[in-house]
Amino acid sequence: MRNRRYWLRLTRLFVVALVAALILLPIVLGAVSMWGLTHPFCNPGANPAQFGMTYEEITFNSTRGVTQQGYFMPGTNGATVIIPPAYGNGRGGDLHYAAIFNRAGFNVLTLNGRVCTSYGRTSMGYVEVEDVEAAYDYLLTRGDVDGTRVTLHGFSSAGATSLMAAARMPQIRGVSAEGNYVDMPQALGIHQPKTYFDALFLWAAGITYRLVINEDLSVLSPIITVANIGERPVLLIYGSYDGGIADAPRLRDAAAAGGAQVELWVVEGAGHGQYIAVAGAEFVRRVVTFHCNAVSGTLELEPTPRCL
Repeated sequence: MRNRRYWLRLTRLFVVALVAALILLPIVLGAVSMWGLTHPFCNPGANPAQFGMTYEEITFNSTRGVTQQGYFMPGTNGATVIIPPAYGNGRGGDLHYAAIFNRAGFNVLTLNGRVCTSYGRTSMGYVEVEDVEAAYDYLLTRGDVDGTRVTLHGFSSAGATSLMAAARMPQIRGVSAEGNYVDMPQALGIHQPKTYFDALFLWAAGITYRLVINEDLSVLSPIITVANIGERPVLLIYGSYDGGIADAPRLRDAAAAGGAQVELWVVEGAGHGQYIAVAGAEFVRRVVTFHCNAVSGTLELEPTPRCL
């Protein structure tokens, strides 16, 4: 028969194990979740020839020891659209957008997501701004590019990248962003955890992000920077079923407060990434018109866009 001391030791062991589990479980889950978010699989995407585009394979140096690779698709009007990669995409992951702009006459430059480079991870938008700056510097070395007629277009995390890059780069003439987050810490509930589990989970996620990216999670906040875009055109595109649609007006107002000419287009019936599928030709007309007007110095929408 077990004596009383045995059962006391067993009870203490159970209590210690339970407390450890309650503390360690949310910490481990938070760390693992953030590690997974910052280490997606690389999706290299397609080849521009599959979209009927001629192209060059390009290489240029970026920051933090990264040598970037991209595609340059020559156009006919001298203006250029840089398309940063969405999340884990490589240089061929967003070519459906590249084809839209290239057929309208634009040069288009795409580049690898950082997870597809020696960097091996994604910051989900912030460090990728450095790649946009490096891509622009590369464009200035080309004789077939007018450095005063460059715009940005990005989807999801690349939409956040594009907005933050435009805020940092006065050389950019305009920016369109689709379905991007407005403030990642707020979306995750970093500042307002509801339970102790949430608090430990989010604390571990934030610490992991800092250890992996060497930046604080607070950098993932386009709404803080968009006022710096100043008096340049901005097109924000969201679906009516997009996760970030509720915060889109705040982002629009923040950019407008800095003097930007902002249009918020909500595609009715569209979820995240479904804008082209739902809007079809209207999507093409709007984005091409926007970028044509941005590089031409006019903010008025025209039925038949022409890049001057």
